[in-house]
Amino acid sequence: MMNRKQRRTAAKIAQKQPKTTKVASAADALVQKAIAAIQQGAFAQGESALDEVLVHMPQHVEALHQKGMLMARTDRLADGIALLRRVVEAKPDEALYWNNLAAACLLHDALEEARAASRRAVKIDPGYVMALRNLAVAAGDLGDHREAADALREAARRAPNDAEISSRLGLALLELSDAPGAEAALAKAIALDPRNGEYRGNLGVLLVKQGRSGEAMPHLAKAVELNPDQFAAALHYGIALALANDHEKGLRWLRRATSIDNRSDAAWGALADAALAAGQRTEALDAARRASEIAPTDATHRKRLQQIGASGVAADVSESLIQIHIE
Repeated sequence: MMNRKQRRTAAKIAQKQPKTTKVASAADALVQKAIAAIQQGAFAQGESALDEVLVHMPQHVEALHQKGMLMARTDRLADGIALLRRVVEAKPDEALYWNNLAAACLLHDALEEARAASRRAVKIDPGYVMALRNLAVAAGDLGDHREAADALREAARRAPNDAEISSRLGLALLELSDAPGAEAALAKAIALDPRNGEYRGNLGVLLVKQGRSGEAMPHLAKAVELNPDQFAAALHYGIALALANDHEKGLRWLRRATSIDNRSDAAWGALADAALAAGQRTEALDAARRASEIAPTDATHRKRLQQIGASGVAADVSESLIQIHIE
């Protein structure tokens, strides 16, 4: 049993300790309340709760983290990134914090910082799929498609049923001129998510680039059925149809592509070639002029315009459609 002095000492400790525990516990509870509000879309309510925590505990890491992410989501990227930098300084061994800094930097087009933060997250947790994905996005946007592909291969190995990762891997491999690898990855993405028009469109584009328009046709047809406003699918579906001599339908989809993006010289050039092949010289000439106006230094556009204007004949129309108008 404790004597009187020991009891008094214990009482003093008991009086002091709960205060710290209660403050921390109350702050953590308020952060959880803020997270719940933010998840429900009540951003102002969530931010108010976080501010209340930070008034009393300015270095509360999770409150800083949540506010940084909230600011990044609500068009205050620079301030949000500044808070997230404080978070990773306070907790440099937390992969989650580095990854979320990377995600905010990607939104801010701070690509080098995004890549560095993603690398730190992956170093801490090599199996962190989202960090691998963010690393791939940053590296790819910086033109380092090799690092992007390596990160995506590892992500795909760890998340084999993630269709988006497979699709991104396909596009990265395409940038590296690995057509077989790209085709396999894109086909896997479609198998995992057969109703995703973007994945089908990407595979269709790849097949058209390889001169396999017949194989591309079903994928592109499904892509434009699922999403008629998908520019690349509309463009390449029109090209594939034109190459198959389905002139009316091909022209319809190429016109659709130019309406989706009327500043694409490739779309106008493809429309010019297809219109000429269909005997629509007036439309071909107008489209050729539009392509040349958008990209006046492109020798192919100038040559086409000269040929159509001079004689109404463009050489190697099918070859032009395959070789030139791929974006």
